Amino acid sequence: MKTLYRLAALPLAAVLLSACSPFTRIEGDTKTLGKLDGRWAVRYVAGKETPRPHPELNFDSAAGTLSGSDGCNRISGRFSFEDGRLKARAASTRMACLNDTAASTSAAIHTLLGQGAEVVEVAVGAGHVLLIRNAEAEIRLVPAEHDQ
Repeated sequence: MKTLYRLAALPLAAVLLSACSPFTRIEGDTKTLGKLDGRWAVRYVAGKETPRPHPELNFDSAAGTLSGSDGCNRISGRFSFEDGRLKARAASTRMACLNDTAASTSAAIHTLLGQGAEVVEVAVGAGHVLLIRNAEAEIRLVPAEHDQ
């Protein structure tokens, strides 16, 4: 009889564990869009840490705007979600990048925003990270207030 109860509990355990997944895909719906809001520091590009000061992206989902820095230039514009993918029209200043790392960071950010990218929040305990990626580029962001 104990075996029967254990077997009956397996589907319930699977449902509960799947509800506790640390990954949340942000697709522009009212349930997840607010997770994008705030100031985010770009800490990694293609798995490599960016030098300080880290570029920052600021999202305001209520206004549909973004602003910040791509590592070389200031950027600002509007964003939306199309077919569950973040897409932005952003303008930027046109200053030269100081080094190759800054140039590749800038290029990755503009590729992701211009071509469209999936956004996933990874939340473990009190911490969370945003992963923004497409076939061409990937960046990982942390809340700017935790980027000390």
